Amino acid sequence: MDLKLLRTFIMMAKELNFHRTAERLYLAQPTVSVHIRQLEELVGYPLFERSGRKVRLTAAGERFRLHADRILEAHDEALSDLARWKAGYDDRLDLLLAPLCAEHVLPPLWKKYTMMHPNVEVRIYTTLSPSVGPGIAAGRSHIGLARSASSHPDTETRILHEDPVTLIAPGTVDPQKVDYRELLLDHPLLTKNHPEYWDELLFQLHENRAPIRPMSVSQVAVTRKLIIEGLGVSFLPKSAVQEDLAKGDLVELPTPDLRLPTAYTYVITPRNKELPRAAQDFLKLLQLA
Repeated sequence: MDLKLLRTFIMMAKELNFHRTAERLYLAQPTVSVHIRQLEELVGYPLFERSGRKVRLTAAGERFRLHADRILEAHDEALSDLARWKAGYDDRLDLLLAPLCAEHVLPPLWKKYTMMHPNVEVRIYTTLSPSVGPGIAAGRSHIGLARSASSHPDTETRILHEDPVTLIAPGTVDPQKVDYRELLLDHPLLTKNHPEYWDELLFQLHENRAPIRPMSVSQVAVTRKLIIEGLGVSFLPKSAVQEDLAKGDLVELPTPDLRLPTAYTYVITPRNKELPRAAQDFLKLLQLA
């Protein structure tokens, strides 16, 4: 079976439009029609039903789509495997990481792992913490690192390490002279940059009648940059700002009347599924971290 026919079919099944399919595949529109007709003749069933300008998959098309996806995935994986083998790799490790984990947790681990296992190809994917668990359950990667625990029933979660949360301000602020309440009065509080602890913190601040002006910023990296520029303050995991604190770009302020939370880094793996040797070796390294 000609794989280009399958690729045209899969794109057509997604777009349900001959013109858009042709654009996506950089083909002439008549070529798309020819590919679909040739594939229908090959399988012996109509795969699309045309009604005026509307196109939809037939029952046979819906059923065939599942097989077409698997055939192309197997083909692409076979070529990737041969390319890895030619490059000297004999195993592969896929990691799915939250951005903060990719930036602060992974680098020293990756350096150690690649030195110990030079024949393993490491592929890194990033997504938001709540999406790591579903991604591992769906088989997108072998191991996930996230800042929030996975609730997916097909995954297992364990704590990798704990990280104290502290109030972070611009480096121009003198922690000895400024009370944190004054700081909150003069600067927006950048919130929602971590998936777990903000609800508890905001409740405490409201209970203590702290003068806050919340501003939601979804990424820690963006929050750090805004604070360095003097555009706000935030409660952040200390590991995320360790270098900035050492350089004096940021400072931490005491908050004696607040019970500051702890941020966690979680390791997420598939439940009841044996991992390949490369992934097992990475888990052993995590246990020593």
